Formats: sequence, C-alpha cells, structure tokens
Amino acid sequence: MKLYAKVIAILALPLIFVVAYALCPIQIPPPGWKLSKLDLKASPNPSKGEVRDSVASCTITPPLEGMGEAFPDTAVQRILFIGDSMAEGLVRRMADYAQENGHNLSRIIWYNSTTILWASSDTLQYFIQKYQPTYFMVCIGGNEQFLKDPSDREEYIHKIIGTFGNTPYIWIGVPSWKEDTGLNNLIQKCVGENRYFDSRRLALKRGSDRIHPTFGAASLWMDSIAVWMKDRYSIRMQKPRKKATHKYPLHLLQPA
Repeated sequence: MKLYAKVIAILALPLIFVVAYALCPIQIPPPGWKLSKLDLKASPNPSKGEVRDSVASCTITPPLEGMGEAFPDTAVQRILFIGDSMAEGLVRRMADYAQENGHNLSRIIWYNSTTILWASSDTLQYFIQKYQPTYFMVCIGGNEQFLKDPSDREEYIHKIIGTFGNTPYIWIGVPSWKEDTGLNNLIQKCVGENRYFDSRRLALKRGSDRIHPTFGAASLWMDSIAVWMKDRYSIRMQKPRKKATHKYPLHLLQPA
C-alpha cells in the first residue's frame, strides 16, 4: 500500500504544479516549457444578454442597393427580359444561360419601342402580372439614340424602373453604332452605375443594316453581360455548355 501511495503522489505532483501555475497571476514558464494560462475573466458560458451584446457589436456591411450578396445565389430566378429589337439576339443567348443555370425565363421584344411606350402603356404591368418575375433584364433605348434633347425621357425611365418595385434589375445599354446624343448617360444616371451595363465599349459585328448586332455578335455580347452580372449580383450565370433545348416564352410585339 505504501508503494502505491508513493506512485500516486509522484504522478499527482506534475498535475498540481500545472494547475497551480495556470491559476497563478504571474507567468513564469519553466525552461523549455510553453504553458497557456487560464483566463478566468471570460465567462465560459455567457448569458443570453452577453450573446446579444456580442452580436450587436458586429459590423455587417450590407450589399449595395439593388445588388445581391458577394457570393453566388443558387436559387432559381424568374427572369423577365424586356427590350426593343436591339435585344433580339440577346434574349436568344439568354435562353442558353437560363437552361444552364436552372432559371425560368420570359422574353418580350417590342419592335420599334421606346421608353415612352413602355412607360405609358400597360404592357409591362401585364407581363409582370403574368410571369411574376424575381429578376428583370432591360435593353431599351435603341430607337432613341439620336434625340436632340434626351433629357425629356428621364421621367419615362424612372417610371419603368419604378414598376419593378424592390425586385432586382439590370439595364443593358445600347451598343451604339455611332456616338449618341446622351441617352446612354441619362439611363446610367437614372438606374445607377451598379445596375447599368455600358455596351458602348464593345466592338460588335453588325448585320446588313449596320445597326443591329448579328446573332453571333449578340451571343458574345450576352457572354460579356453574364460575366459582369456574375461578378456583381447574387445570381447564377455560369457559361452554357450547350444550346438551350427548352422553349422559353418569347413574345414579339409589333410596332405601336
């Protein structure tokens, strides 16, 4: 029994030393030893009040207005893409993106339309009610590039985007075939730089009218837009691996 008592005493001595050192307010590490001291000031089981205070002290940077989080969203979106004839090639390519990323897509092309027509008719409200979109893509303005005073279109631009409410949207600028009179800058000012894709920097191959991009050029245009969206918005826009086989709704509206 005396032998067992001696063994237990020998084994207990290091444990007693470690505990005593941890509780001691003075840090004196033995040579070659690295010991961490206990912090008895911090409660190992904080109360509910302490948890709330900790959360309240965190600084959370909100996303930019009208934009998503900094990480890609895996949710399926109901996208409504509206535009004039300049967007005809875009909506074709957008079908490939919708199928690749699992989105629902509805497309409205209104030939020869203007911001005035979209803002002054009930066409947009009709399709919003029909498709209940969670995301808007807009490409309007191709027929208003050379107005003498485009500033009078500002109220119509605001009326269009006001129709979207709090639903996220982007506005795709027209790839002007020659310098416009200021409509693109006006749209960018109205919707904000974060929602506006400036297409004027793109050199796109044009069709026989030398105005509208070819379908091939429009596909490259849409690819550029998708990269821009993926970098800024909470929406899946992975590049398609194949052409879409699903027939997404496409409405071709004739000039008013």
